Parts: sequence; C-alpha cells; structure tokens
Amino acid sequence: MNKADKERMLACGSRANLSQMQGFHFYKRELCLYFGVYFAYLIYGLWILWDLREVLQQRSGYTRDPFNYELDIFNSYITSNWYWYFLHAIIATFSRAFFKLDYIGCAYACVSVPSLLYILPLKMNMFLGLMLLIFYLVSYIGNRKLIWFATGLWVAVLNILALNIGNFSDEQDIFYIFSVILFWSLLRCCSFAHFWSDLNLKRKDLLEMYNVTHFLGYTLYFPTLVNGPFVDYKRYIVILREGNTHGFYRGFKDFAYEIIRLFFWWLVLELGMRYLFVHYMAMETEKAKLVKSPFGRHAIGYFLGQFFFMTYLVKYGLGIAFSRFDGMQPPNKPQCIGHVHYYSNMWKHFDQGLYEFLFDYIYYPLVNANYSKFVSTVLTFAFVFMWHGCQTDILIWTVMNFWCLILEKLLKHALRSTFYKTWIEQKFGSRISQRFHAIVFSQLFIVAAFANIFFIGSPEMGVFLIINAYGNGFANYLALSFCCYCFFQCSELISMKLWRQNTKWKRKDKSN
Repeated sequence: MNKADKERMLACGSRANLSQMQGFHFYKRELCLYFGVYFAYLIYGLWILWDLREVLQQRSGYTRDPFNYELDIFNSYITSNWYWYFLHAIIATFSRAFFKLDYIGCAYACVSVPSLLYILPLKMNMFLGLMLLIFYLVSYIGNRKLIWFATGLWVAVLNILALNIGNFSDEQDIFYIFSVILFWSLLRCCSFAHFWSDLNLKRKDLLEMYNVTHFLGYTLYFPTLVNGPFVDYKRYIVILREGNTHGFYRGFKDFAYEIIRLFFWWLVLELGMRYLFVHYMAMETEKAKLVKSPFGRHAIGYFLGQFFFMTYLVKYGLGIAFSRFDGMQPPNKPQCIGHVHYYSNMWKHFDQGLYEFLFDYIYYPLVNANYSKFVSTVLTFAFVFMWHGCQTDILIWTVMNFWCLILEKLLKHALRSTFYKTWIEQKFGSRISQRFHAIVFSQLFIVAAFANIFFIGSPEMGVFLIINAYGNGFANYLALSFCCYCFFQCSELISMKLWRQNTKWKRKDKSN
C-alpha cells in the first residue's frame, strides 16, 4: 500500500468517525427539505407581514413601527452623544501610545465622568456617585456576604426607582437611560468587588489613586455605560496587564470593519421597522388578528425575536467594538436566534456577559458551597427576575425560562442514558435517533419561544400566540411542529459547521 492509499484511508476513516461522532447521517434530499422549509417559511412570513404594512400604517398613524422602544431610545441616545464615543476613541488611543497602562483607567474616566455630568441632572449623578462610593468601600472591606448584601439592597432600591419611570415616552427617556446606567453599573461594581475579594489582594492598594481611576474607568466605561454589554472585570484588566497587543493599524482596521457591519445591520433593522409592524401588533393584540392564517401568526413571534436580536446586535456590538479596539477581551456578540435550537444556548450565547456574571458569581459559588444545582438555579433566576425588574411579564418569562431549562436538562440526561442508547440508537440507528432527538427538543423550544414573547413583546401577545398554537386545531399545530423540527435540524447543522467540514473532505477525496 503506497502513501497516497494510506492517506486516502485515513481521510475516509476520519470523515466516518466525525460523522459517527456528531450523529448526522441524513440523505442529501432530506437536508434540502429541511433548509427548503426553513427558507420557505421565512419568505411566507415576510409576505404575510409585508402585505399588512399599509393597513397598519394607517391604523397606527406612523410610517414606521412606533413601539420598538429600545431601538428608538438607542437612536436618540447615539444622535445626541455620538461625539463622546469619538472623544473616547481619541483619548484612549493617545493614552495607550504615550502613557503607562496604570493611567488607562484615568483616560477612560476623563470621558465617562464629564459625559455623565452632561447627560444626567445633578441629582441623578449624586445618586450614581453614592452607589459607586458604597461599593468601593465594600470592595475595601472585602467580605463576600457584605458584597451581596449591598448588591441585594441596591437591586431593591433600583426596582423601587424603576416603578416611578412608568411608560417610556419622549420626556421620560432620560429616566430610562438613568435606570439602565444604574443597573449596568451595579453589575460592574459587584464584579469589581468580587475580584478583590476572591484574589485576596492587599486592601491598602485600593487607597492608591491608580486603583480609584481603574474603578471609575471600569464601572463607568463609556462605550458600555448605557447600551452594554456587561464586561467582567477580569476581561477589563487584560488591557492593564498586557496592553494593546494587536497594534494600532490592525486594530483600527478591525474596528472600522466592525462599525461598518453594525451600520449595515442598523440600516436593515430600520428598514424592517418601516415595513413589518410586529411590535405594534405585540402592543395592540387585536391588530394581530388581521393575519387571517393561524399558521401565519407564528411569523409575528419569529420576527419579534429577530428584531430583538438585531437591536441588541447593534447595541452590544457598539460596546464590543470599542472595547476590543481598546485591547480588552469582551464577550461575543449575540447569536442569531435562528441558529439557537437548545434554549440553554440562548442564555449562553445571546448575552454572554450576563451569563458569565450569573454563572461565576451566583450559580457556581452556590454549588461550590454545597447547595444543590436545583436550589442554585432557583436563586440564580431569582436574581435574573429582580435585576430585569419585578414586573408581571418579567415574572412569567423568568418562571417559564426556569422550567424550560430544567426540563431540557432532564431530557438531555435521559437521552444520554444506557437505555436510550441501547434501545434507540443501536436498535433503530443514528438517523432515527437524530430525528427523534429533534422531535422532542423542537417541542420544548416551542414553549420556550413563547416565554420570550412575554419578555420582548407583551403578556397579551404571549397569551395570544399560545392560544393560537394550541387552540386552533391539530393541523395548525402539526404545521408549526414540522417547521420547528426542520428549524432544529438546520440549526444543528449550522452550529456544527458541517458544511465547511464536508466541503473540505470532498476536496481531499478529489485530490486523492
């Protein structure tokens, strides 16, 4: 056997092992069916909602969807404060070039502190300053129980404050921005305090001026001050330890590329707001009944999720682009919900920064302290509920999220059991096993998707879509289940990047 034959056998064997390991043994026509259904439903949903645009424009009195509050406030904030981002980039770049790394925090604070004094009234700045002062003192003491007592107290205070904000309107935008700044800053304060407590660093170092400026530069880091995402202090201090290792020209090129990408998705999002009034239908549920087809109404929920994803892709992406340019290691941008088929992945990959906070500072320490995983999960979701705001729709979303994740873990445990592998995988084969797997988890994801509607839409829209799915006959639910089954299989393939791997193997086979 010559060398070429050995390489060919090795390649074919590796390909077989990869396919066996990942469990994909579908026929080509079957895969075409899955992706065909996926794209056909997207086109059908777009056509249904596009066809209603003129009617909804007339009934709402607006030329664009008026109820995507987060996007509207983001647009208003960027329009009014874009030059602070520009100033931050200039000061941060020059400080890296001409000053020691210990002064980086001071450079960041030189932008964030004046911007806050300009954006917020004096009383709001004093309130924010009080929270920062208390947490800096708590960090100096270094007691974990005291850290969580202060965190819980401030969560309660911020929720009481949020109750007075009421509905978002033009004159209340400043109160919404103030509330968001407080909630994001609270997580950063908590992360800073835990960092000093966990590493048992010298408390006297916190009295040094450079650590005070690091605290202010981190907790008030302007690019993530209002629009997020949460960047853990361990990710922030990378720049203090290593500096900016990618170089100015390469860093600027990557930064410009990210900004252009964000601008493109912002344009797509704005275009969608002018033709698909899904937020308006979520707030005015009666208008959703204009979609006559029960099956077509599911498109309202799907595109609500997609617009929510794109809104946070732009909001988080802006802060991520700046923090990468500054040399940090921020969390990844949100993952498209069209590629998420396990609901646990929604928590891990949509808001990676918040997930890391919940895992590193709440869930894992509780498990490490001999609490059961169930109790640790309950307490973690209790914090999620309080941090997002103690409201009815948030409570419904949190409870449904909790039980969906618990059920997903139980199902995954069952499908890893010896009984399942013996009676399903070995007896019926990998194809049947993967199809059964997709049928089970796609049913769970339908429920989890409805949970998100309560959060990103309204409780009325969540109830409306649940009734529409389960109360409009077997044929309607069967069509929904089949589409979700196809979505699951497509998402599984996309997440495994099998197309790229299969292409590589085909090229290698041809070359041999």
